[in-house]
Parts: sequence; structure tokens; C-alpha cells
Amino acid sequence: MQYTSATSKASAVARMYVLGGRDPEPLGPGAKEKRSAFEALGTAIGMDLVDVRSKHRCAAVIADAVGVEWDTGCWSAGDTITSVGINRLVDAVTMAKVAQLEPEEASKLIERLLAVGHTNDNRRELMPEALTDVQQNVADYLARLSEPGPLPEDFGREPFAFRATDVRFDDGTWRQKLLEVEGWIRLGITLDDSSPQAFDASLAKALNLVPTHAGNELFAALALLLEEASARRDEFLQAMEQTAEGTETKTSASLAWAASWDDAADDDGAEPSGMIDARAETWPIQTFIQYARDDELDLSPSYQRADVWPTNYAQRLIESILRGIPLPSVIILEKSEDRGTVYEVVDGKQRLTSVLRFTGAHPHALDVVAQKSLEWNEPDLPHVFETDYPRFKEIWNKNERDRLTTEMERKNHFPFPLRSSETPDSPNPLVGDLAPLREKYYGEIRDLTIPVQGTPRRVRYVFEQAATYKIPVIIYKTATMAQIHEVFSLYNTQGKSLNAEEIRNALYHRLDLMRGLLVMGGDSTDLSVASFLSDDWGDLKSTSEVLARYQFGDVGYKRTKVLSWVAAALLLNDAGKDGITRSTSAHINALLQRVQANSGDPLQKSTTVRDLMLLIDHALDAHATVADAWPKRFRSGNDRGTGKWQELRLVATLVALSAAAVALDDQLVDRLEDAVPAISDSAARWGKPVRNQSKEQWRWIGFVVSEILAILDVDPGDAHAALVERFGSSGLKLIVDHAHAPEGYVRA
Repeated sequence: MQYTSATSKASAVARMYVLGGRDPEPLGPGAKEKRSAFEALGTAIGMDLVDVRSKHRCAAVIADAVGVEWDTGCWSAGDTITSVGINRLVDAVTMAKVAQLEPEEASKLIERLLAVGHTNDNRRELMPEALTDVQQNVADYLARLSEPGPLPEDFGREPFAFRATDVRFDDGTWRQKLLEVEGWIRLGITLDDSSPQAFDASLAKALNLVPTHAGNELFAALALLLEEASARRDEFLQAMEQTAEGTETKTSASLAWAASWDDAADDDGAEPSGMIDARAETWPIQTFIQYARDDELDLSPSYQRADVWPTNYAQRLIESILRGIPLPSVIILEKSEDRGTVYEVVDGKQRLTSVLRFTGAHPHALDVVAQKSLEWNEPDLPHVFETDYPRFKEIWNKNERDRLTTEMERKNHFPFPLRSSETPDSPNPLVGDLAPLREKYYGEIRDLTIPVQGTPRRVRYVFEQAATYKIPVIIYKTATMAQIHEVFSLYNTQGKSLNAEEIRNALYHRLDLMRGLLVMGGDSTDLSVASFLSDDWGDLKSTSEVLARYQFGDVGYKRTKVLSWVAAALLLNDAGKDGITRSTSAHINALLQRVQANSGDPLQKSTTVRDLMLLIDHALDAHATVADAWPKRFRSGNDRGTGKWQELRLVATLVALSAAAVALDDQLVDRLEDAVPAISDSAARWGKPVRNQSKEQWRWIGFVVSEILAILDVDPGDAHAALVERFGSSGLKLIVDHAHAPEGYVRA
């Protein structure tokens, strides 16, 4: 009997089950093939695909095993394999099976394959599930994050693109889609995908929710995170667009993207451009709203960036206002035009946009509503928009094909509600008298009474009257465009938040340990800050020189961070049964907190700190001596191995050499030079963590440390004991005990 390819997807999928020795299963919702079909097909050629993460990857693995081409014609957007792709796999596996069988058995197999699938061809497709607004937001953001495009360096796996309609909540496939795009998200932990319940519990933990929180509350928190991740991805893509002009590189865009999760981006300052006429005032919020309604407030001058604040940021700003927290100054240029006086917003656009959105007074939103009022013949629509926004959403969804999602609301500058979820790390600030405001739109709370600077007032008093709560305003007059750019850059720079390293330096600066790390790294050039290092400075100064050659700049205490990370990895030994799961910053802070709280801690002594600085310095010197041992891809930006050392790889290798140094002392360099070929060969196969969560990074560090110590013939137990003897504590055993080889690593 002659074999022919299936004429429908249903028939082809049914053949997958038959080849795997299983009863055919019907197609899933939307006539989509199930993952079990690929597991069955893998079984036909002796492959166990249970632990392979997605259908796409299952299909690619099978294609590789049977030697067929797997290209873009084999899959479509979403976790869906095309009929072409499925037939390509089924036909190849069939031919492989037929070649192994006797002619009679081969004929029977072909007969069974040609006979199956017809009952599925006419199976009615299930209607798409009805999603809640929150679920639709999650689906939209997941799809956006999966879109093809440039990826930051050290990103991990590239997501497979899918559509929002491919994200389903009735069968749990949204979890798979979240795992596909997790490279864009900083969750802080590894999601447990052993079961749906474990997945949801670990996600709740990552989102700082109690484990029992589920359903829309979990999705609401997830949507906020995905919105923030989408905004940061957009910033990265914008930076990548500038690489063609030579103003950005992929490395710089990647570093800025990673830093944006913790720090505000730096802004370049402008050269002084002469005297500026300015005055300082305070305005009630009512004034801004009125100017906006009168078309006298210009929120979008040419030099302003687009709206980038996720809704979560805007909500927090409104909550700050309701609590009476003063806001930073808004910077305005007062201009005289034919239409009258116009107030051009130089700095504060995001804050004012948030206020105008919340109160339903943004000019763009009002224009959209006026247009829809005419289109839908709803003359009362503007009043409904301002007084009953939930009802407005119902009217919108009834009249428009596209539902009013969070992203569409942000695009149109429509209102948003106040936050509702409570988390351990970021409790909802609306407590006590403000608790009734949670999850409400402005139109729903404007007549509620709250304490305003000690006096009971209605909420509308804060936003619609000449309230005692006012915003500082700096008004510039008769300024040139160059001066406006200068002012914009100046206030962005002055308004920059301190990063984690700067805050840490301020909090723990009295400790000799903190000052020693700061000076040795070269982030402080005043040796008197750590005068106890003076006698050994001729030796220790090489640390900053090597870090400079490794292209760690002297801005933002980045060198101090590397050294602090190494010190904390070597000497902090407190962690849970699952090993180290805290972030890098939290781990460093934990060491400094321990030293600060315990007057008897060995690291309270300057002599012990000096000994630690010498240990790390000698390890870094040895690290630089054997440059040929480290693969070129350990450095960012090019294939020549001359770019910036990647932070995680430097820390891991430096921890290993520091641990070896404490055991080998002066023999380290000789032992290391003899081991260059072995280290080079091993390091070429180390790969990198698949996920960027903290736990995975620590496990990878432990693996690298274990590998290097084994090559150098250093017993981790001996090095651990030596660290305890010299410094009173050691985290080495903790790191090594929880080491985990990166995915795909094969020992030689």
C-alpha cells in the first residue's frame, strides 16, 4: 500500500498518536494540536519528551532526530505547529518506522495511518473562551513580550512568538506562555512548573502575594508586572534602533535595560547657556486640570519622551497625593502665543499625565470621548466618562470591536482605578481612613471624605478646588530652546534615584569593610577613606587597574559591587534549605548588616578587612594573568574577547580563584598557569543560566566554583575551613553544595 501525507491537520495529528502506540485524542480548543501528540510521536522513535518545555521545542527536537528541515513554515504565531510542519514530522517518522519493519508489518502500519483521523476532520471547533478584562490584559502583554526582535545580551532563550488569542486560561496554557517570555521579566525566583498548583503558588510568591491568592487577583498583579516589562522592553528596542546611528551599542542597550529594573537611566547634562529668568510657585492640582481643559498646558513638547509610565507607577503617585506626600517640582516654560499664554511642561509630564488620567481630564481622552459620542449617538457619553467610568467601559465594549484593555486605556489616557492588592513587601498604602478608596475610580470616590492635612475633606477638594495640597512649580520665562534642553537634562540628572550601590555605601560607610571595598575598587580615589590599606597599597591598587581593563567604569560604584558580591559569596553562610535565593543586592546587604550588628564580628577589625582585600586582590591578579583560560564570550559586545567582562561570569570565576587562593596561597598562579588548557576546555562548555532569577545565578556560580576548584585540585572543604579560620565564617560550602550544572553541559 502506498503511503501519502495527511490531507488535514486532524488526520495528521491522529497519525502522531498511532505512531506512538496511543489511542488518538481529539484536537484541543480552537482545533489546536495537543502537546501529548508530540510526546506520542517522540515515543515512536524512542524519545522521552515529557520534560521538554513546549510543543515548539518538542517538534524541533523530533525534526532534528529524524533529519528533516525545520523552518518558519512549520509553525505559526503562538504555540501552534502548522499542517506543513506536522506532516513533515509524521512523514519522516513513518518512513523511519517502515524502514525497520518487515514488508507485511510495514504495510499494516501504513494502512492504519491512512485510516485514522476522518472522525476528527469534521469535529466542531470549540468557541474561544470569554476572558475577563484582567485576563485579556495578561494575554495582550504576554503576546507583546513574545514578539520577534532584538534581545539583550545574556537574555537566555529567545521566545517563540504567539498571539494574544493563543493565550488560554481554561486549559492553563497561559502558564506556558509566561515561561516563554520570562527572560523579559525579573521575577526573582524560578517558577515551579511541576504542577499548575505549584506554578501558581510560586508565581504568587514572586509577585509578593500570599500563596492562596489566585484568579483575578493573581492575574491583576501579573498584568502590572507584564506592563512594566513591556515598557522596559520598549525602551530597550528604542535604544537598539539607535545602534545604526552609532549612538548606542547592543551592550550599552542591554546594560541600560538590566539596570532599569533597579535604577533610573542616566541623562547627559548640557553645557551652561547663560542666565535664565525663573520663579518658584505652588499650584493646586485644580490649576493644572483647568489649564489642560483650556488647552493651555502643553504636555508634549518636541524634546519630551513618550508616555512610558506603567499604570502601577501612576497608581502609586495618586496614592502619594491622597496620603499628603509632597511631590517634586514640576518644571514649566511660560510662553506667549497668538492663542494666549501656554505652559509647556519641561519636567513632570509623567506625574501630570497620571493626575489628568486619574481625574478623567486628559485632553486627548476628552477628544476621543467626544468623537465616540458622535459616532455612537451617545450624547451623554462625556458625562458618563467623567462620573461613571465603569459604565463608560461597558458602553465602549458594546460599540467597539476591540475591548478596552489596560494598554488601550493608557494609549488613550483614560482613567485607571487605585490599587487593590496587598503584598508583604509593598503593602497597599491606602489603609485606615483611605481603605475605602481601594480599587475605585475617581468618579466613584470624589465625594468620599478623607483627612487632608488633618482636616476632613472630600476627595474632590484635593483635585478640583484651591486645596491646601499644592505642587511646587518652577516657571521659566523667555528661555531659548538650548536652555530648555539644559533644564530638562539638569532636572532629569538631579532627580535620578540613587542606585543600590550608592544607597549601600551611604548606609554602611562607617564600616571598614565598606570603605575598604570602595577604595580598593577605585570608586573612591581618596586612600584616607581606608587608611588601614596604606601599607599594602602598592599591592592592592592593581585591583582597580584590572577592573578598569575589564571595562568596569568608575560611575555608580559598579566596581565596588563586584568586589562586594565576591566578599558576600565567600563569607556569608546563612540561607534556607533550598540554598541562596535572595538577590545579589540583598545578599551583599545581609553580610554588611551582620557585620554592623555584631561588634565581635571579625570583619569589624581593620586588619581582617585588609586580609580579605589582599585575598581578593591576589585572586584578581591571577585571574588577569591567565587571560587565555577564559572564553571570549565571557566578555560582552564582540567576538574578539576585548569587550566588558560580563558581571556574573567575572564574579563566579573570581570567587573560585579567591577560594583557591586561601588554600594555595603563593602556589595559586603556578597551579593556575598549568591548568589553563583544562580550564579553557571546561569553560567553553559552561554555557550560562537559562533564567536570570537569583537562585539560578547562585547555582551557576556554585557550579563554576566547583569546576575550577576540581581542576586546580583544591578540596572545597579545605578552602571552606581556611576561610572560617581567617575570617570567622565562610559561604563556600553553601555555594558548592547547591551547585547545578547549566542546561546542556556535558563533561569531557
